[in-house]
Amino acid sequence: MINTFKILIISLILWVFQSFTLKSNSNIIGSYGVSTNDPSVIEMVIKEDHTFIYKDFSNPNSRINISGSWELVKGQEVLLTSNFKGKFHNKWKFSTDGNVAKSRRGMTFYTLRKN
Repeated sequence: MINTFKILIISLILWVFQSFTLKSNSNIIGSYGVSTNDPSVIEMVIKEDHTFIYKDFSNPNSRINISGSWELVKGQEVLLTSNFKGKFHNKWKFSTDGNVAKSRRGMTFYTLRKN
């Protein structure tokens, strides 16, 4: 009886964790950006070949326009790697349907929507 209960609880926990992870990379492939009403230009393009393009022109004195590779970690997190020496939002969390990407760096929060 106790073993059956433990198996049931473990199965339930595994099912809950799996329902909050991306099923495949294809959900996050695409172009993301800020609203058309937002004057800052922030774009991120995630490609199938595990490369990305990231543009952040929100600060006119420090424009960021980089490319590199990405990897999916922890189910919903994407890490961007580049040879860029400056700081940029390199850790993104995606919604389960892949339509929203969120990032935080210090006290700066970004939310990008799939175009």
